[in-house]
Amino acid sequence: MQSNQPRSPLPAAAGLLYAWTGVGLMWGAWIAFVVFLASPLPWGRAWPLPMVDGGAWFATPLWLSGLIDLALVVLFGAQHSVMARAWFKQRVLAGLPPAFERATYVYAATAALLALIVLWQPIPVEVWSFPDSPFAVPVWVLFATGWVVLLLGAWSYGIGDLLGPSQMRAWAQQREHRPALKTGRLYRWLRHPMYVGVLLGVWATPRMTLGHLLLALGLTAYLLIGMRYEERDLAARFGSRYRAWRTARM
Repeated sequence: MQSNQPRSPLPAAAGLLYAWTGVGLMWGAWIAFVVFLASPLPWGRAWPLPMVDGGAWFATPLWLSGLIDLALVVLFGAQHSVMARAWFKQRVLAGLPPAFERATYVYAATAALLALIVLWQPIPVEVWSFPDSPFAVPVWVLFATGWVVLLLGAWSYGIGDLLGPSQMRAWAQQREHRPALKTGRLYRWLRHPMYVGVLLGVWATPRMTLGHLLLALGLTAYLLIGMRYEERDLAARFGSRYRAWRTARM
């Protein structure tokens, strides 16, 4: 039984700083990822990081660019999927207090996303391109809609629960943090609103290059695989409540 008295100020403050710093880094990385996908060249030349269609920090042959990009997508997907599994938490993160697990996951996810952005090698072979077409405007609207859906999905889930400050606050106050099944707000209509947002963001573009397509296909595969594992974990944790909610949204 945990005490209701808060922890001493220094450890509690350090834990909360650790969690909230991770939140700031994660949001900065996702903003960079949106710019990375929008690839606003040539007016984005002042942007210091690479973009999906240009600005790489080093040049490689196309075949090597493809291998590097594929490895970065696999790294991103593996980190997100493996670190979320219960066996990884039990075997690798066993030495951490449970409240630190989510924040540590956020740091690792941020590192994987930044690695993808910084090391990305553009493959500028065009698959489709209509930047000056009247259809470009609705496509950009879809692109923006995807990131709004992602943000609203994170808000619907609860930013504190999603990125770790809620777990850390409970630890600092020596009380138990009990995860809840998320069924409100955007989850009333979508089973995986954040996944939907990411898919819109990576696919909606008036200029699809081979490198961008590789990224979109890789992230789509990761999300479809990760969704199955996530749903299995939720069914194991919440049982019939989750299965009934999921069935109602099929």
